[in-house]
This record gives sequence, C-alpha cells and structure tokens, in this order.
Amino acid sequence: MKKIILAVGLALAACASPPIAQTSRTLVSADAATSLAVGERITELTSSTDGGEGMDPAVSYTLRHADGRTLVFQEANHAPYDLFVQRAGGALAQAMRLQAGDEVTTLYHSASGESASSEAAFFCGPQGPAAIGKYEAPDGAVHIVGLREPFQVEPRPDGEIEAAPYSPDAVCARLTFRRG
Repeated sequence: MKKIILAVGLALAACASPPIAQTSRTLVSADAATSLAVGERITELTSSTDGGEGMDPAVSYTLRHADGRTLVFQEANHAPYDLFVQRAGGALAQAMRLQAGDEVTTLYHSASGESASSEAAFFCGPQGPAAIGKYEAPDGAVHIVGLREPFQVEPRPDGEIEAAPYSPDAVCARLTFRRG
C-alpha cells in the first residue's frame, strides 16, 4: 500500500511540476585559438524553469566538452547590477571587445562554485571561469568570453550606478564558435 501511495504521489508531482524547456546544440570552433583551448566542438545545453509569478525564469547554461567534462552556469537575469553590465555598450560588451555599441550580451555566473576541480574545467585554468559572457552575432558566430572574476558595480554619489574598470587580465578566454 505504501508503494502505491508513493507511486501516485510521484506521478502527481510530475504532472504538477512546470515543464523544463531544454535546448541542445553543437558549437564548432571557428578559429585556431578556440580549437586549441577547447577542441573542435562542444555541446551547449540551455534549460529554464519558470521563476514563478512576477519573476524571471531560472536559466541554466551548460557547456559540455567532447570528453564529458561540463561547466554549468546560471544566467544573471535577476540582480540589477548584473542587468546593468549586460546593457548594450556596457561593461560586458567592452570586456568582450564588441565595438558597435548595440550588441546584446548575456552574463552567466558559474554554478560550479569553488568546488570546480581540474577534472571538470576545460578552459580558464583548473578552476574554470567565475563567469562567462556570451554574444550571438548576426552572422551566426557565437562569442564566449571567460571571466576570472565578476564585475564590480558601485553607486555614484548622484545615485546612478557605474561599473568599475574591468582589467583585461581578468579575461581568461576568448572563444569563437559556429553553430554546428
């Protein structure tokens, strides 16, 4: 009887849970530097879960190397400072060396935390990146920049906010892919 109740409970929970939207695509290295850093191809997995009433969805972004190593990130789509650095021409676009000023970038924070080991990371050293920036160009190129540390945003005396200058030394990878 307990097994039946447990089975029914799990079935009802599965029906009541919101569906998780997940996409997968292959990214093929577009230049020699990217190929040397991560190999010829990686798999990009994106999934999201409903954030609830009035909240943005929680977006998980995973990069999987051909040998199975994975790096997991969470989209920085909630905090005002994170949204500020992602704006067109903002601090993330500058760190990514995007020049037009109207590029829409996306910031992801590492979900692996300090526990990332040398077996898991496949770019930005054994600890992996603390965050990444992503930009999808109109020509289909996917640019990913690895960041050693998050952006620092500070309020100014006039009440506005500004990003502290981001050191080029804090960029640990510049990767360019084509959709495969």
